[in-house]
Amino acid sequence: MCYAAAAATLNPTGTARSLFGNAAIVCAAALVVVAIRRRRDQWSGCQRLFWDTFAAGMCVWLLGHVGWAIAEANGQGNHWVEWHTIFALTGGAAPLLAVVARPHRGIRQYATAAVSVDIASYGLLTVFAYAYFVLVPDLNHERLGNSALLTSVEVFRFTLAGTMWAIAIVARKTDWGRTYRRLAIGTTAGAFLRILTNQAIADHTYHVGSFYDAAWIVPFLSYVWAIQAAPASPETDVVDERTSAVTFALLSAMPVLLIPIVGYAALPLRASDPQGTSFRALLTGMATVGGLGLLTLRLVVQRGQLQRADSLARLLGAATEQTGDLILIARADGSVEHANDAFLKAVGFTRRELSLFRFPQPLAPEFLTLSDEIPAELRAHGIWRGTLRRRRRDGSSFTASSTVVALKNQRGEITHHVSVERDVTDELRLRDQLVHSERLSAVGELVAGVAHEINNPLQAIVGCVELLIDDHNDPAMMRRDLEIVRREAGRAGHIVRNLLSFVRRSPPDRTVADLNQIVKQTAELRAYHLRQQNITLRVQCASEPLPVLVDREGIQQIVLNLLMNAEQALESPSRAGSIVVRTIHAAGQQVLEVLDDGPGISPELRGRIFEPFFTTKEVGEGTGLGLSISHGIAAAHGGSLEARESNVGACFRLTLPAHVVAQSLPPRASNSGDAPTRVLVVDDEEPIRRLLGRLLARRGYEVAEAKTVDEAFSLVQTFEPGLMIADVRMPGGGGVALARQVQTAFPGLAVGFIFITGDLASLQGVPEGLDHAAVLAKPFTASDLDALLTQLAPVRAR
Repeated sequence: MCYAAAAATLNPTGTARSLFGNAAIVCAAALVVVAIRRRRDQWSGCQRLFWDTFAAGMCVWLLGHVGWAIAEANGQGNHWVEWHTIFALTGGAAPLLAVVARPHRGIRQYATAAVSVDIASYGLLTVFAYAYFVLVPDLNHERLGNSALLTSVEVFRFTLAGTMWAIAIVARKTDWGRTYRRLAIGTTAGAFLRILTNQAIADHTYHVGSFYDAAWIVPFLSYVWAIQAAPASPETDVVDERTSAVTFALLSAMPVLLIPIVGYAALPLRASDPQGTSFRALLTGMATVGGLGLLTLRLVVQRGQLQRADSLARLLGAATEQTGDLILIARADGSVEHANDAFLKAVGFTRRELSLFRFPQPLAPEFLTLSDEIPAELRAHGIWRGTLRRRRRDGSSFTASSTVVALKNQRGEITHHVSVERDVTDELRLRDQLVHSERLSAVGELVAGVAHEINNPLQAIVGCVELLIDDHNDPAMMRRDLEIVRREAGRAGHIVRNLLSFVRRSPPDRTVADLNQIVKQTAELRAYHLRQQNITLRVQCASEPLPVLVDREGIQQIVLNLLMNAEQALESPSRAGSIVVRTIHAAGQQVLEVLDDGPGISPELRGRIFEPFFTTKEVGEGTGLGLSISHGIAAAHGGSLEARESNVGACFRLTLPAHVVAQSLPPRASNSGDAPTRVLVVDDEEPIRRLLGRLLARRGYEVAEAKTVDEAFSLVQTFEPGLMIADVRMPGGGGVALARQVQTAFPGLAVGFIFITGDLASLQGVPEGLDHAAVLAKPFTASDLDALLTQLAPVRAR
């Protein structure tokens, strides 16, 4: 409307109005080129080609329009069919040609060259059609040129609008849907406006600078509107497989096929005009030759693409075969399609033998349940990550870290499963060594404090014994000294048991343990040293037991690492510090928190503290493995270790799955009315053997003593004990071996067993296959022994 109002103020037939109108049309077309140029770097591949075709078309159209304007200025303005018409019409066809690029299907960098040739082929077909049906009739004065031109323009405008609406519907769910809709709206408005303009041209009432110029200006401005909405190209490219190779070939060859078919088929219709027929035959031949040249170029480009794809396939194949990772490719039905050399070498099967398996086999027997779980996870989420136990041909197995990805076609159907695996046996072994090494490093930190602490009760024991030796006159004083001896001896034994429980490298099997007990025992090892550093340690355990199924050694390692980490944060001679260790039960999880009132963890370090070998200490003062190993141990138990925000200092939170403990029946008391009589004590340490003999004799037992396994075995047949108390470790064999030997040799002998040991961690509960047995840890008290005697209630020997 603004354009029409401005034009109305000028002379309807004057030069000023003509210049104004031509300038407005040229500026609208140039604005399209400028808008594309400004955003061109944001596109790539076929998406850039789409807009480049627009820009090239606008440039060609501008050249044609300038030629038309010059012709009009020279007094030829009413003659529409000239050389510049071909430029203008071909340039105007650029949006329709650009659709061949189909930018909504992605960048498709690999197809850009081929699509460019296809666009050129369809451009040649467009030029041929205009020349054949418009220019040739005009040259032969058939008086059909202008009418044919106007008709073809209207057909083209509505074809363009229909195409844009069709592609807008197809791509409505893509990022390019809004762009296509704007193009469709603008081209539709231009098509209807062109009807009015063509009528004015046919009536010879059209002049530049009138309302009819909107037939060009409106579509051009809509192109700018669409350019603003066009999304930038993504960083990653994808391969579009929705169009088959046959369809691509037909789309490329169609212009070359249509030119001779249309050109030579229409010649008989103009048989009455020999000169026009000759022109058309020449035009058809030249266009066919040009089309064949473009088709040949298309084939060359296609061949280059195939060669590059083949080279890339060979390169990827070589990389797959040479990599150390184990790669297994299976079809959707589970049949194995390919396995690289590393996989074959790892499992020991040949490719032919592997073809008899169904994915994800071969697996170790304990992992066969994954045969259903992995495909189900792939169907649900497209990827599975985890640890497998692969079975070798010789029956052995190894641990592999595996990532399985489902490959899908354009219809979303799974076509292949690709498993990339890595043998982590050595890594697991190295991790165990690192964990043990870190424990030994922690033990070094404990030794000084534990040695000092254990010397305190020993000193009290020695001093009290010396007083007893020198003073025999005061019974009350003697009893008090003996109480001190017993209490301090128990204290020393408790320290030793805690230290052995921590240092002993237990088997990796997980057992049920109380998190409270683990925390208390580990904290006690560090309590004395912390007091020496002016650090207060408060242990706040939950009132109820917190059962967890864990590797006890690993959880001890976590607790000690967290305590030492908090201690290092509080190492400041200027002020005292405090550490709080607490356990709670929350939402089916057993939780341990270690808090300190130190400087805390800065935000830039919080994301790195669990990285291996990361440490804030000076070189040589730390390995940087403590928190990293602790994080790995927690994850291996199905839990987590995280640094949480705290108002003061730092807070580390360990979460472990709670273990549901089955209800167990209490030990059944003996209903025998007979008093037990015979107990055989077996220990190579004479003081302990004599001590047990005296304690048992005071309780009414008939006692026999043996210092070796062989001596004890020879006494069994004659003494017929109802109970045997044996040390776990003795020269020539231990108590467990003796018990098994007695049960085998004397199956009719009803006898109970008590195993005494100074290293409780070395005996994980009562050995399997032994009934009526218990374990007594040194140092023990008389009440500890009485509890086991009541529980076992040995039978009278027959």
